[in-house]
Amino acid sequence: MLDELDPLSRAAPPSARKPSPRARGYPVVGLLPALARDAPSLLRQLARQYPGELIELDLGLTRAYLATHPEQVQYVLHDNWRNFGKEGGMWKPIGRLLGNGLVTAGGDEWLRNRRRMQPLFSSRQLAGLVDRMFDVVEGDLPRLEERARAGAVVDMDKEMMQLTQRVILATMFGVSITPREADSLGEVLLVAIQALNARMFLYFMPDRLLPGERALRDAIARIDEAILRLVRERRRSKEERDDLLSLLLRARDESGSGMDDRQLRDELVTMFIAGNETTAITMTWLFYLLDRNPGIERKLRAEIEEVVGDRRPTAADLSRMEYTKMVIQEAMRMYPPSWLVPRTVKEDDQICGYPVPAGATVILSQYVMHHDPAFWEAPAEFDPERFTPERSASRPRYSYMPFGGGPRQCIGNLFSIMEAQIVIAVLLRRLRMRLVPGHPVSPQAVATLRPRHGLKMTLHAV
Repeated sequence: MLDELDPLSRAAPPSARKPSPRARGYPVVGLLPALARDAPSLLRQLARQYPGELIELDLGLTRAYLATHPEQVQYVLHDNWRNFGKEGGMWKPIGRLLGNGLVTAGGDEWLRNRRRMQPLFSSRQLAGLVDRMFDVVEGDLPRLEERARAGAVVDMDKEMMQLTQRVILATMFGVSITPREADSLGEVLLVAIQALNARMFLYFMPDRLLPGERALRDAIARIDEAILRLVRERRRSKEERDDLLSLLLRARDESGSGMDDRQLRDELVTMFIAGNETTAITMTWLFYLLDRNPGIERKLRAEIEEVVGDRRPTAADLSRMEYTKMVIQEAMRMYPPSWLVPRTVKEDDQICGYPVPAGATVILSQYVMHHDPAFWEAPAEFDPERFTPERSASRPRYSYMPFGGGPRQCIGNLFSIMEAQIVIAVLLRRLRMRLVPGHPVSPQAVATLRPRHGLKMTLHAV
């Protein structure tokens, strides 16, 4: 994957200049109230109203454009990616938590750290984490089985968030962090995420006027204290382990230099947010979709029984769980955890013939791309076999992009799929999850795409 990092040739913009259709809203505030109510539905509606167009969005004080075609997304994320950065705009509040990690960094610093970290996320390196992931998920199973015997109603979104927190913290820090410390760190990170959600579309407002400012500052201070302590203790001990912290401490760039404590903190928080949020939300939606589609659930269980049975899964087993992977991919198509990718235009440009000025925000939406009927037949239906090699070959590359794309595609995509496969393999061979009758289910778009009312389910022993 390192070849993705080499400078890409600048694609010549089309010579034809086309005016963007403008989606208007209320005076002064534009479309902001509608985005606050239901941003995914609004953006999908606009994409269907102006198919294939680059739409100018009226967002009051800011200028933004919505891409509605995979070729436009490809131009921004791949063909001319250096002109579409992560400076300012919607990235400002995110940077307060993530610092200068891979998701938010830019320029040469991002490239240097990406090259340092890329080998850590190869399939060969990640295979060494399978046993640790399995131990965490298997260790949580008795508690879930007890809840099944009691007939308890569980908040599946919270259960998956707690489980994946334990998995990611165990793979990051190993035995350096106690279960109590892991739960405490997970809780304070969620406080920070919730405070940032209110700032995504209000980044132009002064921080002091937005809700949760004190809670956000306190949470970031506690995160800094906890993670920097773990980093410094490990650095002092010089103990070699196989967790991600030790791998990061050993990572070097071309000149042989490693990361300082602050950079390690930023990368660890970035990995936690990406690894925890992506997998937890995917699994939450996946269990809901399986409950609605019992035939697919039966086929999935049959594959787990055939490939793994009752034994501990291995990395080789995961590569053979092809239908399981398709189920995960389809869940991420219907409900992509990362549903919005904003980019800031550095210099005046043209996206497939549409002029965009410097300083404008270009919005790429996985939710819009993944529900476009031009590329997805019956997009509202749950159909994992869309992802067979034969059916996938006919779709444009950027019609599906749960992990983004181009040189800045999420480095943890393999980690996330592997983690989800292990959670499925362990839980489904012992439990069934059923939605509580009458519980409302709809997506809510904040920093990630979550169930608006949570997801209340009952657990049943297999």
